[in-house]
Amino acid sequence: MAETTSNTSAAGPAPRTQIEWESLARGYLEEGQNFLAHDVCREGLRYFPANFKLAIYGSIALSQTGAVDEARRLLKPVLDAILIDEGPFQKLQASLRNAIVNLDATDHSQALAAVADLAESLELVRGKKLVASADADVYNSLARVFREAWLSSGQRSDLEHCRELFLRAFAASNHPRDGIDAAVMSTLLRDHDRARKIARQVHDLLAGAETPEDSLPDDRYRVLSTLGQSQLLLGMTEEAIGTYQWAKSIEGVHYSRVVRALQQIELLKRGGIEVPDELSDIIKPPTVVVFTGHALDRPGEGPHFPPGLEASVRAEIALQLDELDAQVGYSMASCGSDLLFIEAMLERGAEVNVVMPFAQDDFIAEDVRYGGPRWEMRFKNALKLAASVTYATEERFLGHEMLYRFANQCLHGLSTLRAGFLQTSPYLLAVWDMMPGSLVGGAGDFIDQWEDISRLRIIDLDGLLQQHPDLVGEDGPALPDLDFGGDEEEGQGRVIRSMLFCDIAGYSKLKEENIPAFLEFLERLKEGVEACGIQPKSINTWGDAIFAVMDKATPMAEYALTLQEVVTRLGTEMIDKLPNPLNLRISLHAGPVFEAIDPIRGNPNFYGSHINRAARLEPVTVIGHVYATQQFVAVLTAEQSAARSEAVNNGEEFIERYASEYVGVLSLAKDFGKQTVYHLRRKAPEDPLHDDEPEAEGADSQGGDGNGEVVETQAPSVGSVMDTVNKMIGSGKRPETTGDAAAILMGDDAAYWPGG
Repeated sequence: MAETTSNTSAAGPAPRTQIEWESLARGYLEEGQNFLAHDVCREGLRYFPANFKLAIYGSIALSQTGAVDEARRLLKPVLDAILIDEGPFQKLQASLRNAIVNLDATDHSQALAAVADLAESLELVRGKKLVASADADVYNSLARVFREAWLSSGQRSDLEHCRELFLRAFAASNHPRDGIDAAVMSTLLRDHDRARKIARQVHDLLAGAETPEDSLPDDRYRVLSTLGQSQLLLGMTEEAIGTYQWAKSIEGVHYSRVVRALQQIELLKRGGIEVPDELSDIIKPPTVVVFTGHALDRPGEGPHFPPGLEASVRAEIALQLDELDAQVGYSMASCGSDLLFIEAMLERGAEVNVVMPFAQDDFIAEDVRYGGPRWEMRFKNALKLAASVTYATEERFLGHEMLYRFANQCLHGLSTLRAGFLQTSPYLLAVWDMMPGSLVGGAGDFIDQWEDISRLRIIDLDGLLQQHPDLVGEDGPALPDLDFGGDEEEGQGRVIRSMLFCDIAGYSKLKEENIPAFLEFLERLKEGVEACGIQPKSINTWGDAIFAVMDKATPMAEYALTLQEVVTRLGTEMIDKLPNPLNLRISLHAGPVFEAIDPIRGNPNFYGSHINRAARLEPVTVIGHVYATQQFVAVLTAEQSAARSEAVNNGEEFIERYASEYVGVLSLAKDFGKQTVYHLRRKAPEDPLHDDEPEAEGADSQGGDGNGEVVETQAPSVGSVMDTVNKMIGSGKRPETTGDAAAILMGDDAAYWPGG
């Protein structure tokens, strides 16, 4: 597509050209920043809605976060233009077969009916292409979407489409990257003959090639990883180990390349390829570190972390990061150890993500400014250089310490989510003074909530302090004041809660005579949800709206999905009682709210801006879906991580029940700002491949020629095919058939229709 420097659309003049949007999105994809890539594509498509590559890149970003349904919707215009509806061609093939079989039929009416059916089938393919024209990059990108779709759905058709598209890309580009992907997909389809044939082509392309000396580290790593995969497919185990060791020695490789290599190896394992155990020590995912630490002593407090201890703490943090080989970090940004961690990560060239517990101005006033102008300047620089800044809540602090604990939950959940995408688990690095008791939201509190002790690293702040007796003083460190006036939540009236807003789509179309049936619907909905055994802390209804509150995110997720499932079932059971099936829009959120007795009604109720935020998400939720804010998903992930660890410690099986798929940054209803949103669904069963699937017999995929190449043909015109059939019938010749394929000879060419 040609570059356009300006565009007039409903979105106004474009701030970037099409090529600039594409380059930015692709760059984020290459770095593994799927969320940012998707948001760039969404914004770019506002200005260039017909841009195929932005739609493809956006769908790749979504599919790699598990949002396959959203990816398919974004990709539909591209698929309509790039891929064909194979149905008419398959019908033509069947009709042609039938006509051939009936050429010598004694019943002429049967032969005439077969020819008539053939003529009708030919009419259906008039002007259609069997294989659309696209470049290798488009084919590759589409294939990647289908790969993620298969990983999520387990549908074999997705895997077959994926292999076919990689084959087309390889035929168009002869690029080893496309070839190895086609080979891996063939392995997953149990077509091992085809996989080895393509792997041999890839190996021959790379084995004798020289990588230019000025190649980027990522490019050199990708070449060696591709070569290593071809060697594994060909059974060259020792050579593969040497190749991956060579790749490991390359300096400056971005972690996304390593993750990609790990993903490919996992696919090879699933396809039955033997992978040596040594590779697990050679190819390792990036280390994700979430940080918690003691803040700098306030004037008149301590000593716990006096300013004179800064150099020692900085050195210990750097040492731990070196030992962990930290590449991705999550932290708050208080003056003291938080900012020292962020600065150490930036010095390493690593990615750092900051979580703010409340409004920035309040945070500076509470946790930064007391350290002096130098710390305030370092804070602002840290936020400027961070890869992302996320607010647990954007509201004021108001003296409520539990907001720090909520921010810790968000840190825990976000780092666990990100580590999951990178095929690993996070470490917790803590700078802690080992004092008994825990400040709410402090380092000790975070450590108490951390479930995996094997992935915990502690820097003993008190031990460092003892090495500097001049900083300790005569009385030694003072114990922290842990008295918050009783329960640190209930005593303040401000609490962290999970919230649900639900709207019944279709209610407004009901007439007076439908209200009794609607009330029956609500009664049966209540009974169906009660069966799951979860009771909200508070629930209220207004007409067709439902508002529920719970203490935790996990039971709320189960409650919301059960609601959705019961309504789907009732749509079938009550089809004769309601004019149209009813459906739900459900939004979930977690955050700080004020819990109090309603002065008018006299019952417990909840107040605050986060109630409004949860309510404003519901109108922009897709009907039939459960949308959840980033805060809810983070808390849910942290709770699920703790439950998994508890199950493992008790020797029990833990089943992942929920999947969170990134939707994007949505504008909330009534101009209530923007919100990062996920689609929450039940997790599909894993391992879509089964060992008892029959081995493919080397049959070509649709459009293949048996050599890993793609035959691209233009469908013949109706007239030319009919003329050929008539001539053959008149001359006594018969069209040739082989297996499930039929070919009609036309001069030196052959029109080919793939088997069904």
